[in-house]
Amino acid sequence: MILASHGELSKGMLNSVQMIIGEHTQQIETFSLYPGESAQDYAKQLIEEAGDHPDTEYIVITDIVGGSIHTALLQSAKLENIKLFSGMNMSLVLEIVLSNKECEIDNDRIQNILDSGKEAIVYIESICDELEPEEF
Repeated sequence: MILASHGELSKGMLNSVQMIIGEHTQQIETFSLYPGESAQDYAKQLIEEAGDHPDTEYIVITDIVGGSIHTALLQSAKLENIKLFSGMNMSLVLEIVLSNKECEIDNDRIQNILDSGKEAIVYIESICDELEPEEF
């Protein structure tokens, strides 16, 4: 698995995930794009590596849909052994890591993974409206 982001979000995400699930993070790498660097260069490197190891599944999670990293890595998703997700959040990463330990991530699992990531995004006011004042 590769967490890819602008700046050090990917490194921070990995650190946070390690705090929660520890040893299950051994196969996670990070890519951080800094000013002056090219996401295209990284995409070319990943495509070459994945092409050299067709039996290895690569799961790539980028920080934001439409960002330079996401856009550069879109071409990698054409390879059968690369699965590309965008919109990184902790629930999404945890769901993928834990799903990958249980079974290979196939098309049947992808919707569950996406649902988990989306369900973790809430607007607190809508939750507070349902609570009684003493529950705060």
